[in-house]
Amino acid sequence: MQKIGLRMNALGLLLSIVGTLLLFLHTTSQYNSAIQDMGSIAVGYLGLILLGVSVSVTGIALLLSSNGD
Repeated sequence: MQKIGLRMNALGLLLSIVGTLLLFLHTTSQYNSAIQDMGSIAVGYLGLILLGVSVSVTGIALLLSSNGD
């Protein structure tokens, strides 16, 4: 269970990093920052970041449950 927990934690961290970088790159681009519907795009990237956080928390929960055995 520890290996699965570590992999889930790493996957969640990777998803959060990718979401954060995509949001940063999208908002700093001159072309993309001129798009009027920026709010919904940002919400999509924030959803990706929160998905990464939830996967990472799941990995931590798996690690803690395997330590109790």
